[in-house]
Amino acid sequence: MGKRWKNVSVRVFYLAFSLCFLRVVLRIASGGYYGYGVLAGPLCAAAALGLLLGLCRLIRRREARLEGRAVLLSALLPAGMLVLQLTMAALLRYRPVFDVDAVFGGAREWAETGSFPSYYAYYAWFPNNFGSMELLHGAFRLARAFGLRDDYMTASAVNALFAGVTMFAAGAAARRRFGTAGQMTVYAFFLVSPPFYFLAPAFYTDALSMPFPALILWLYLLAKDEERRSRRLVLYVLLGMAAAFGVRLKPTVGIALIAVTLDGLLTWDWKKTAALVGAAALLLAASQAEMSWSMYRHVDRQTSEMNRTPLLHWVMMGLGSDGLYDPWAYEFTRSYDDPAERNAALREEIGARLKNLGAEGLAELQLEKADICFGDGTWGLSDCLGGEPERDSRLRELLLPGGRYNRLYRHICGGVLLGIYGLMIAAGLQGAFSPNGNGGLGPAPYLAVFGLLLFLSWWEARWRYFSGYIPVIYLAAVPGAEPLSRRLKRAFRRLTG
Repeated sequence: MGKRWKNVSVRVFYLAFSLCFLRVVLRIASGGYYGYGVLAGPLCAAAALGLLLGLCRLIRRREARLEGRAVLLSALLPAGMLVLQLTMAALLRYRPVFDVDAVFGGAREWAETGSFPSYYAYYAWFPNNFGSMELLHGAFRLARAFGLRDDYMTASAVNALFAGVTMFAAGAAARRRFGTAGQMTVYAFFLVSPPFYFLAPAFYTDALSMPFPALILWLYLLAKDEERRSRRLVLYVLLGMAAAFGVRLKPTVGIALIAVTLDGLLTWDWKKTAALVGAAALLLAASQAEMSWSMYRHVDRQTSEMNRTPLLHWVMMGLGSDGLYDPWAYEFTRSYDDPAERNAALREEIGARLKNLGAEGLAELQLEKADICFGDGTWGLSDCLGGEPERDSRLRELLLPGGRYNRLYRHICGGVLLGIYGLMIAAGLQGAFSPNGNGGLGPAPYLAVFGLLLFLSWWEARWRYFSGYIPVIYLAAVPGAEPLSRRLKRAFRRLTG
């Protein structure tokens, strides 16, 4: 494909991305699944957008002053957030339940006894969560070597540390293209996002995997800019390690790797892109092989192969009335003992559901699922924090559904998220129509977010599934502030004569 057609393809993608997300955001803001309200939703989004534009303008005006403090701020802000998150974790102490218990409880039992027999059946059904348990198991064993046996705080510390890495990596990626102003803008997005302060005790796959899409994008930008082959090869290996480790925790991290691959083919050099993909593929294969070996040292391989929940199960469940969790879907899948018969039945059920929906019904269902998956400004943390409380805390009244202050909290969080979506859409339109594109960031972050949207449109709908890509969304929003601010100023001047 010639350079001209590649440029056209990228611009067409930016436009398609922006229009798709604009439709989703309008659905979320006008009521949708979360009931923000036809009036309250847009008002919260407009207020948040105004705040974000004001912060971005202030950062640009103070960029020269911030430049000299950038290194210090890059250390202090993530470190300060780590302390705040651990404080919140202590206040929100709870006993994990359901899937969170399988990850946390399995890791604790493994650290205490050398295995996790109480959870063998769970991991035979859901081996995809084994990587997160393995991570916490390693952390618990390390903590015990230093005499620390508070596994809840250890798990929270791991998650808080990962949150700091997330903040740093997303900021570093923004700095690579937009200087100190871009880096501080990403930091500002995190600081005005209330769920980020409560992330540490949500030590499940979504939060644990959050640093890795941001790391993949940052390392890719570094590799793109690096002229020396030896250093570029080191960056390929580091990127492959980030992808391999991230996929162990959450397979959707692989979408970020696909995104940088497509970006490389469209805006870089295909040979360099092939070398990057080759290094990442080797490390991914080695990582997955090691993880399988580690799991099957405990879980019976034959039992797991018989009971493993097939990917088609979640596709079938995602084609239900609203795409959400459905107990009947699990009953249906587990009613077949033979894997081949089970897969055949799932394919037949998927075909029947698609036929029943028709093209129009499928489009409406996928829009509804996009609303569910991308509309929760609280990042779905209540799935984790809703475990059995070990102490009374007014914070639970704020964070959990049904709490006294939860509705206000949801509107504030939803407004911030919608405001950042507005900046991301503006950046996409800038990439589609401006001769300078989106400031050199390239399509990779937008391809990653769009890939997640496409994936979740066919998967089971869940409000927390998008949260691992929050830093990518924040990075994609950075170049949207300045052009949107200019256009709003022009519109205001026209209105006022």
